[in-house]
Amino acid sequence: MGKASANRFKFSRQSLRVIEKRIDKGEFATESYLYDSDSHLAIRVRPNQSYIDSGFCLYARIRVCGQLKGQLYKRQLMKVGEARNSATTLTELRQQADNLFLDIQNGRDPQLLAKKAAEQQAREEAHSEAKSSLREMIHGTKSKSGEVLTNGFIAERQLSPRYIWDIERHSRLLLFDLLDEPLYSISPDQVKTVYLQKVGRGATQLHIAMRMLRSVWNWAQAKYDESELFMRNPVSRAMKQLGININRTNRRSVRLDDGDLEPYLTSVLNLRNHDHTSALRNGRDALLFMLFSGVRVTGALTIRMQDIDLQKRCFTITKKGGERAVLPLNSVTESIALNRKKYLPGDSVYLFPGVGGRGRYRDTKSAREIIKTQSGIAVTNHDLRRTFKSLGTELGINQVLVDELLTHAREGVDAHYIHPSMTRLREASQDIADHIMGQAGIDVCKELLDRW
Repeated sequence: MGKASANRFKFSRQSLRVIEKRIDKGEFATESYLYDSDSHLAIRVRPNQSYIDSGFCLYARIRVCGQLKGQLYKRQLMKVGEARNSATTLTELRQQADNLFLDIQNGRDPQLLAKKAAEQQAREEAHSEAKSSLREMIHGTKSKSGEVLTNGFIAERQLSPRYIWDIERHSRLLLFDLLDEPLYSISPDQVKTVYLQKVGRGATQLHIAMRMLRSVWNWAQAKYDESELFMRNPVSRAMKQLGININRTNRRSVRLDDGDLEPYLTSVLNLRNHDHTSALRNGRDALLFMLFSGVRVTGALTIRMQDIDLQKRCFTITKKGGERAVLPLNSVTESIALNRKKYLPGDSVYLFPGVGGRGRYRDTKSAREIIKTQSGIAVTNHDLRRTFKSLGTELGINQVLVDELLTHAREGVDAHYIHPSMTRLREASQDIADHIMGQAGIDVCKELLDRW
């Protein structure tokens, strides 16, 4: 407790009355502590402060268990006025001070524990978003007003309309049992249960759904890595336990061979003779645009009139991830743009507008069915993209140029330092276009510009 001094003496009713008089007379010009010789209790006195406003406190040097050195602790227990109003006795105050001393000494500092609890609560509040359900992780959480926030997988990844449609459909039909589960808490056993229950509907679509769930989980893990909630992807673990590979193993390899180009292009160009609907002209030009540029169907069908720059001979598309990319027009794609600018209404927003000019053209399926019937050649939109890249490789065009034309991501140092010029990209694109027209024996540019 320390030896007696001018400021250390045994607290009693009489001694406290003496202290009260000294304080109220203003004897203390600086902050001072008066200590009880029988405990760790003290009174803190501040200048120009009355005795009632002074405070009973713990004042002691304490070495916490496990630490080499002690440190001074000053902890207020209650104000003198509060103790007087609550009729707290000196015995009770001494006991409070001594108990607090022992708690701190044994590593149970109430102040430190309260601080840690507050920090933990703050962390939990900060990471409450990380505990969102799978549905909220996909679409975004709701604000207090009920508005859906743009903090979900779809918004942050800037997915294409087709991918959004796919993820909404597959999650609704195949992942329904998991949608309202907190994503971080979904276990491999839950994933296995869903897989085994739904696999009878078709493994291909279920594998797509599982890949989507895996992607959402990986996105959440990267976004909320500080929460330490996302440790191991339950989809990967579940599929490993089941011995099932959900990755695409049988990739489609269909493309147009040189011998297919003449009948295919003839059938595509003849779509305008099939009937006079704008849908088939859209189908004709969209299929030609994809074949002669190599862009994805969503990239082609979302091109706006303002995305076409005929003066610079280039166009801008929205890539799969939502980013924008500028690509060159070759003679065929330029002819398509010129033809459509000439014949479409002046207020058309899209290069391939919807029926009646409303919205945009959505799908080439009807056009492809006619082509299949007439030519016997069945190719998908993506097969045209595959054809473009395959021809570029066969013609010996630099792979970097081909990848840039298809907006494929490149990795490593080259991706940082090698950026082909628009002139070289246009030359590469034109080489592929010339090869297609040469093998088919059809001047597609002339066919397009001669008539609508």
